[in-house]
Amino acid sequence: MIKMTKENCLQALYGGLLLGGGGGGSLKMGLEAMEEAFRHTDALTLMEVDELNPEDIIVNVSMVGAPSAKDTCCTVDHWKTVLKNFEDASGTKIAGVTSCENGGVSTSNGWVISALTGIPVVDAPSNGRAHPSGPMGSIGLNAIPDYMTVQAACGGKGDKYVETITKGTMNATSHMIRQTAVASGGLCCVLRNPVTAEYTKTHAALGAISQAMDIGKAYLENKENVEGFLDFLKENYSAQIVCRGMTSGYNLCMDGGYDVGAVHVKEGGDDYELTYWNEYMTLERNGERVGTFPDLLCTLDAKTGLALSSAEIGDDMDVIIIKIPRDKIILGAGMHQRELFEEAEQVMKKELISYEEDLFED
Repeated sequence: MIKMTKENCLQALYGGLLLGGGGGGSLKMGLEAMEEAFRHTDALTLMEVDELNPEDIIVNVSMVGAPSAKDTCCTVDHWKTVLKNFEDASGTKIAGVTSCENGGVSTSNGWVISALTGIPVVDAPSNGRAHPSGPMGSIGLNAIPDYMTVQAACGGKGDKYVETITKGTMNATSHMIRQTAVASGGLCCVLRNPVTAEYTKTHAALGAISQAMDIGKAYLENKENVEGFLDFLKENYSAQIVCRGMTSGYNLCMDGGYDVGAVHVKEGGDDYELTYWNEYMTLERNGERVGTFPDLLCTLDAKTGLALSSAEIGDDMDVIIIKIPRDKIILGAGMHQRELFEEAEQVMKKELISYEEDLFED
């Protein structure tokens, strides 16, 4: 157990931004969540799952939606509403909260609730990197036929304010939550998927918040030294510096509460294409695949080394593309389910599974 100060939280957010791999929300929102949390506490408690009793109940905290959405509203009052609705609907006594993933904002998922209630954050997010679909962050629960979940969501303001409480199978309730995000203006706060600490221990991405803190600490120590930060990533995470160049051909559309699109980077005579479904999903050089989700594909501001999400990229930006192989990232159980990648292939119109065959359990 450690007490997370603002310094620790900053490290986690900057590292989480990189681990978002193009998704995971904006750093600005993560910093706002941190400030809100520290209005209610002097420090957050971060626990390892082994510090809980095996039968203790852990609940996942998420922000669901399209990162590029402009008319969003997620406040402390939304989190209070989600917590009350979830507790009322599930009758669950919550022993710990986890984030669904790492990202500029998603690493902070659970911080406000923890600050308000004293419930500890557990260093066992559903996934150590960001991912596009709800089932990918369900730590394998979607593969359990008789598992019935409770999901509570809240978001929006004015005529877009909405609260949702849904009970049922993972897939059915996840689609309901995605529609809540759409109705609320693009983003909503979510509590969902109660599980035991024992289940979490064998299915979640244990230690992934600590990994974000490690990366964020290195970034903050090298804010004026991009090469120093890249050297850290190469030495500690086997990062490959793929290219540096100017972005072009950027396109983005919101489809069903997701950001979908592509961006190109030219270096010399080579054309690199990054496609994304919130997160960067494929990287190709002159049409030849060089990186495939869940490899961590990142765009960094070439002048500052700061990771840029797919929602923040545009044309005429000087960026560095890096690739961190998936075996250096702490992945949750959702990253080993072939059917979830089949859905991603349908959205992306790109092959994924054939490049990642050894990832799957079947």
